Amino acid sequence: MTEVAIDEKLRDMAKHRGLKLVKSRRRKPGVGDYGKFGLTDAAGKPLLGIGAQGLEASAQDIEAYLRAGAASTWKASAESTPARPVSTARPAGGKDGGDQDLVSAIPPGAKRRSGEQPETPGRGYSKDRRKAEEPPIDRHKHAAKAAAIVSSVSRPNDRRSDPAPVPEPKLLIRPAKAADAEALVLLVRQLSAVKLDELGVARNLKAALKAEAGMAVAEFGEVVGCCAWAVIPTIQHGLVGRLTLLLVAQAYRRKGIATALVDEAVTSLRKAGCTRLEAMSDIDVKNAHNFFRTLKFEQTSYRFARSIAPE
Repeated sequence: MTEVAIDEKLRDMAKHRGLKLVKSRRRKPGVGDYGKFGLTDAAGKPLLGIGAQGLEASAQDIEAYLRAGAASTWKASAESTPARPVSTARPAGGKDGGDQDLVSAIPPGAKRRSGEQPETPGRGYSKDRRKAEEPPIDRHKHAAKAAAIVSSVSRPNDRRSDPAPVPEPKLLIRPAKAADAEALVLLVRQLSAVKLDELGVARNLKAALKAEAGMAVAEFGEVVGCCAWAVIPTIQHGLVGRLTLLLVAQAYRRKGIATALVDEAVTSLRKAGCTRLEAMSDIDVKNAHNFFRTLKFEQTSYRFARSIAPE
């Protein structure tokens, strides 16, 4: 089932990028290209790991190639997005300058007599006469310009308007899924004795879910915590729930996230028929003993552990 989980993960990654995953048909380890993979495009053209002697790429090679391809595709999409064109629309109410903007310098109704020269400004040219001959103010034109200015300032879709504020993320507790493996790697690496990559976390998560163990993650805009539990049948206590993992990212601790994850585990274990809950004291929570005491846990025993070496 572990190999099947890896195959499904790589096949889904290739499918999302329009590619096809090719897997070796060898069933015996050490024979030919057993355990190797290759990639082709949608038309069947070889892209990676397909040689004359068979398939050559490992699962890690395929995953690295697909992740690099996703990053370059995103960058090309961002660079090819055209900039928003600048609006060249005229302000509301504006008109091209033309004959309507020209006002005759001759006062309305004035008649020029035959042979009479127009009067030029001189020493006797009065202020009243000069004011009377000035062109009248076009009040409609000024009102239209003012309306255009107000419209350009208050227009809701204008590029210069402030962007809408980003909503504050809310805490969400939900069941874990296979796609969370990448985010869970960053959390698990907080444990000093654990060295796992994304595929290792994906294998263990698949096995835990198959064994009917439970796991929840905490989202706060991103995955910031996780909690895993299992149902242990015992002779003396019947079904006992046990917390096997409780992790919260360093920057999000002391915000009630670990408590919310434990509450989710209790709800699930109660439905499974458990009447008792145990927590392993090496769970990575600062001041772990006091944390569990605040949740009404009691220290009832010591835990001994040893490694099981393969034969």
